[in-house]
Amino acid sequence: MSIISVVFDFDSTLATTYVGGEMLRGHTGGMYEDETAEVHQRFRSGITTLLEYQEEGFNVIDESISEMSQRAADYAVIRPLAREVCEQIWNSGGTVAVASAGLDIYIRPPLDKAGLDKIEIHAGMVTADPTGLPPFRYDYPSSFKDTCQSGGAFCKCGVINSVRRENGGADAEVIFVGDGTVDQCAATNAADTVFATRKLFDYCNYNGIPATEFDEDFEPLLSYVLSKISENGDR
Repeated sequence: MSIISVVFDFDSTLATTYVGGEMLRGHTGGMYEDETAEVHQRFRSGITTLLEYQEEGFNVIDESISEMSQRAADYAVIRPLAREVCEQIWNSGGTVAVASAGLDIYIRPPLDKAGLDKIEIHAGMVTADPTGLPPFRYDYPSSFKDTCQSGGAFCKCGVINSVRRENGGADAEVIFVGDGTVDQCAATNAADTVFATRKLFDYCNYNGIPATEFDEDFEPLLSYVLSKISENGDR
């Protein structure tokens, strides 16, 4: 019997919107909203990485960690049927994880609020006094991998491969669920099964990578998980 696990991207995937962007909007002295600002130009031209671009924004934010975390909990909406998917995976012995190029300070609070505190989080970690203002210290769970082309803070492929090893190695199935450019490497090189939306789904279609599309909710993912668990039970 193969154990099924799921690794989710967070922004615009497990959460219905880009929560990281909402943290910056209206709280960076207009820098985030000004598309002509130097910080945007450097990122678009490839001078700065996604990681550097993100840190520049959060280092000028006008809120403490605790204030941002509360705002994230109030703002973020977890995609419908996420809880049902997670419960099926956990009940069958699998792992549910988030692999995100974002930051734990806005990822953990919405998950806790939704009762999904058992989800493992692999993301950038902000180390600072919860009541203090930036600049912050940023720690990342693993370094960049030369072979990974995700452009994120760390290698999402590494998270998928780690989850697979923890759940039986080659006999385990790891589903990856994502939406964007930084998810392409994981979908191409690591996932056993891919569920995608937006840019990631277009990328998979263009490159011949099998992927199932999801939209407003995780009904396609839940149906797949239920069918696989049923198959395993019949063996």
